[in-house]
Amino acid sequence: MWTKRNWLAMVLCTILIGVLISGCGDRQIEEDQVEVSGKITAINEKGSLLVVSSDKFIGQDKKMPDAAWYSVSDDATINFNGKKLQVNEVQIGSTVKVWTDGMMLTSYPGQAAGLRFEIIEVDRGVGDANGKVTGFVTTGEGVNVERIIEIDGVKHRLLPFAQLRKGSGPAQFSDIIVGKQAKIWFAGYDFGTEKFVTKLVLDS
Repeated sequence: MWTKRNWLAMVLCTILIGVLISGCGDRQIEEDQVEVSGKITAINEKGSLLVVSSDKFIGQDKKMPDAAWYSVSDDATINFNGKKLQVNEVQIGSTVKVWTDGMMLTSYPGQAAGLRFEIIEVDRGVGDANGKVTGFVTTGEGVNVERIIEIDGVKHRLLPFAQLRKGSGPAQFSDIIVGKQAKIWFAGYDFGTEKFVTKLVLDS
């Protein structure tokens, strides 16, 4: 005969088993996700984040850092210190952890879907290099346009989706004038001696 105590014990066991199964399920989901970390070095026109690792490389010569574009889906979350951010609030140069489903296109940089983003450290606004604009040349048209910016005599390719700022406000390519002081951020990977500029901040 089942007593009240027997029924209570059965109910408690059922609840406990349910909690344990639920916990294992969450743990399995997290284990199936792949975590990567690095620096956000670019944000393209689609809102995808380019994340470049400082300690992982492709190839034995270790000349190509591990780099990938991570798309930000509608279901993905971006957090910093417990606060949710939008893509337009993310700063190039910030350090981030990214969780993915492990599927990566084998291009370079790679391409994957970011499921969760955790900003570890926000960029301080110093840039990767700074100096005076000593040259700026635009060639080609449409999708074939190329822009070369020269900082203190050193030429770099300015990517079409590079973020342009003038002081604390937005800027246009027409605002780039020889003689202006500027800070620049690089993509973090190079082809030959050429560096790609992904963010430019001009003195106001």
